[in-house]
Amino acid sequence: MTVFAVLAEDRSDAETLDVLVKRIGGERISRVHSRGFGGCGELCRKAGAHIELFSKQGATHFIICHDSDGNDPSMIRDKVRSSVGAKIDLKRVNHEIIVPVEELEAWIIADEAAIKKAVPTLSIPKTRHPETIKNPKEWLINQSRGSRSRPLYAPATFNRRVAEHIDIAKVEQKCPSFLELTMLVRSAP
Repeated sequence: MTVFAVLAEDRSDAETLDVLVKRIGGERISRVHSRGFGGCGELCRKAGAHIELFSKQGATHFIICHDSDGNDPSMIRDKVRSSVGAKIDLKRVNHEIIVPVEELEAWIIADEAAIKKAVPTLSIPKTRHPETIKNPKEWLINQSRGSRSRPLYAPATFNRRVAEHIDIAKVEQKCPSFLELTMLVRSAP
């Protein structure tokens, strides 16, 4: 049985990844430890200590997730590897740095039917290439606002719920960065 640990920029991303890793890995995943931080700076500063902690608690595979926020994903990977690697020898842990293009919400936007299941009163338009949307979190909130004064969609509340319904194959097809996550989880023993 495989034990994953997920480290992400915030609690919502960590919870969403927890659900996705369990869904992708199925019964092979015995447990997922997760930790969200107070942004990218805190993730880069504190992830090493949490990798050590989760390793002691039995984690065998580590996912460090950092949104690209409009930057080149390879530059983000290098930044995270350098920052976290300054605190812990990453060569001795089985890890992967996953970088959703723009933000993790691009993965959510990829499956409008899953959003409808989590928030029955919300319909968003189909999007063929969600990773091309600038600021997908804001886009999703604005789509849910419509003519209302308050949006229907709050990522911190609903991302995890949407992840429970996501069509994995559909999101893999639309979001190459999501495919990196699924390949990693499926390749774990």
